[in-house]
Amino acid sequence: MFEGFIHPALAWGALLAGVPLLIHLLNRQRHKPIRWAAMQFVLAAYRKTRRRAQLENLILLLLRMAAVALLALAISRPFTGERSALTPFTESRRDVVLILDASASTGYRESVSSVFESIIERARTILGDLDGTRGDRVRLFLGARGAQLLSFRSPEEALAMLTTLSAPTDESLDLAAAINAVATYAEEDAGSVGQSALEVRLLSDMQRNTFLPSDAFSAAGQPGDDARNTPPLVRALDRLEELGATVVVEDLGPVPLQPPNLGLEQLAPLEEILGPGLTSDISVRVRNFGAQGRAAVRVALEVDGIRQPSQKIDLDARSSAEVSFAYSFRDSGYHSLIAMLEGDRLAIDDRLAAVFNVPPPVRCLLVNGDPANEVERDELGYVTAILKPPDDDAFASGPGGLYAPFLIDEVTANAFSADENLSPYDVILLADVASLSPRLVERMEERVAAGASLILTMGDHSSAPSSQASLNARLWRADGTGLLPVRLSRKVAVRSRRDAYYRVNWFDENHPALSFFADELWRPFLTEVPIFEFVSTEIGQDDRPDAPQVHILASLDDEMKSPLLIERAYARGRVLLWTTSIDDDWTRIPEVAATLVPLVHELFRYAGREPLAPRNVPIGTSIALEVHDFPRSPMLIPPGGTRRRLDGEPHQLAQGLWSLPTVENLDRTGLWQVELEGGRKLPFAAQFDVFEGDLERISAEELETSHPVWRIHRASDDGEDLGDESEGARGELWRFLAAAVLLVLILETLWAAWIGHGRRLVR
Repeated sequence: MFEGFIHPALAWGALLAGVPLLIHLLNRQRHKPIRWAAMQFVLAAYRKTRRRAQLENLILLLLRMAAVALLALAISRPFTGERSALTPFTESRRDVVLILDASASTGYRESVSSVFESIIERARTILGDLDGTRGDRVRLFLGARGAQLLSFRSPEEALAMLTTLSAPTDESLDLAAAINAVATYAEEDAGSVGQSALEVRLLSDMQRNTFLPSDAFSAAGQPGDDARNTPPLVRALDRLEELGATVVVEDLGPVPLQPPNLGLEQLAPLEEILGPGLTSDISVRVRNFGAQGRAAVRVALEVDGIRQPSQKIDLDARSSAEVSFAYSFRDSGYHSLIAMLEGDRLAIDDRLAAVFNVPPPVRCLLVNGDPANEVERDELGYVTAILKPPDDDAFASGPGGLYAPFLIDEVTANAFSADENLSPYDVILLADVASLSPRLVERMEERVAAGASLILTMGDHSSAPSSQASLNARLWRADGTGLLPVRLSRKVAVRSRRDAYYRVNWFDENHPALSFFADELWRPFLTEVPIFEFVSTEIGQDDRPDAPQVHILASLDDEMKSPLLIERAYARGRVLLWTTSIDDDWTRIPEVAATLVPLVHELFRYAGREPLAPRNVPIGTSIALEVHDFPRSPMLIPPGGTRRRLDGEPHQLAQGLWSLPTVENLDRTGLWQVELEGGRKLPFAAQFDVFEGDLERISAEELETSHPVWRIHRASDDGEDLGDESEGARGELWRFLAAAVLLVLILETLWAAWIGHGRRLVR
């Protein structure tokens, strides 16, 4: 009769129908017969009505038992197949899950309407066929980076939500997230039966990137596959397959399987932007996602709102090409750029915004531990000559002057005191400094923790045993909280400079400070230059997982492979230790211009590079901007949107450095800004997924063979909807049973009242 129950455990409640019978039997056992002479007249009258009373009581008992049994069955929600004799009594309610593809690719316009507008119109048609008065239910999901539940009750509510959707999102469709959300709902619907009767529909443009798993994952179902290697989408579809559910996909995309489209792929400088006043090449890469080549495609660039002369490029089918714009930034700081293409049928990838930082000159404080009047004898003579421009006026940084990459202030070790203002400096160099006061060390720790870099070089003064003991006591701590990355040990020197010397045995070719020497042409200028003396070190690295790690960037060829250049992070800053001298007392490096000039330039440029939070982030993510003064009254300005106050409180990251409240969920691509009190603006950019512009579509046959859950919606020529057919559909009887319970209770009440009325008349 019943094929199953949604809640089979509750069906056992039908046994409670025996409770009225049990009460009846117990009540019969309470009566004890007592013979009484006058009772014979009562018995004579009772015999006349006995059969009638027994029949009335039996009917009343059966009605009460039926009410209990029917109520238990209604709660357990039995269902039958479509061929059951009880099918006419099942309810015709439909339970529909509708997923709308709202990815950026659905903004494609093949005609007057976009794909997304076609999706909304089709959704209205589907919802219009449902009837909330008969119990039809709809769960409406908007699919993009996540699955947003718009409506979960009636078709009327879902239709009302459709009126609020006018355009697709700027995000890609995470189909695995959408299917997982549906699978969770299907599991609730299946209950303990393990089979779900949900009608799941996906209205999409059939973009191949959405439906096919990434090549980074192995194919599912192969023997020995690790479940972790199964693509997330396949795992989500497997959940639905276990519940016996299918997903009917309606293709509302453009007709061609490979629609034509051009998109901006990248906007970036060809090389690092060194500073203002220098010409930088900005590269714009364009991708042709179509099957046909395109000629004379116009590309434009806008810098800080000023449009630059456009250029033209030719693109082959399914290929990329680059165009370069030469531009000289007048000022340091963050600059906003927008690359633009001629408009086509998908507008979102025809504009690409990015924000670049033009660094100011590196402010350096050089502390000289062994000053002298002659350049050759001065500890910093060679370094100062390399870093400091010959004419400060001619090399003024900014418009009208030549760019100076470094601004130098020099002070002797004796004059270097705790009163020195360290906040303006990006790099502090201690060259052969023998001792430091505790207060000065505290000031340096604060500045380095805020993002500056400290470079220490050794020499005769700092390598003396008393000086090493003082430096270790002030700067080194075993727990890694001191400025020194390692503990200074002892000075090591060759026996005779005529007969022997040390050389660089190994260096990190990928490190920014040393990558210049990775070229075979320049490698000997680092690895073959003699080094006669250096200070050995003891790393003593802390084993705590959160302890700052010591990185050896270059080592010597002595027996111990002693470090020459060592680096360790210190909060937001860094500390570098050069274990030999920076003058020619211990090494020939200062005498070789081809070695010292690039070494000093690259080392100081790397050390002066401020650790900056990225200003270009993917669409849908969050960002927290950093500023060097307290941010007052921050206002958020989205692309083409209205200003609103940025909620939340800023917090201090380090001395003189603040983090603004996080901007959550950047849901539109383009340039965003945070405006501070006084009109200062902090730009940042949200960028779309490049491959969202690849509109290549998956065929119906390929989709259906990729997983058993997929079914393609097909309509006959006369408009009959074949996608709604479902074999083995089940119908629930709970409404019929609930009505039966109510009817039985009414009959029981009327019957009991009639019996009571009749027996009162007999009396």
